[in-house]
Amino acid sequence: MPQYQTWEEFSRAAEKLYLADPMKVRVVLKYRHTDGNLCIKVTDDLVQWHLNYCTLRHGVTRGLKT
Repeated sequence: MPQYQTWEEFSRAAEKLYLADPMKVRVVLKYRHTDGNLCIKVTDDLVQWHLNYCTLRHGVTRGLKT
């Protein structure tokens, strides 16, 4: 399960996983208000890939698109 250190690396890997099979990708966002920690996990239904990214920076959330 790769843990990415930069948002750019994580977003490229997540997009690649999504483009491989969009119907099998799940995204989980977990935010802890007590320490301001945001963790994003992207996985496919086959559980072959888990992509993790955690940050304490609030600027990263501005780049999220729904």
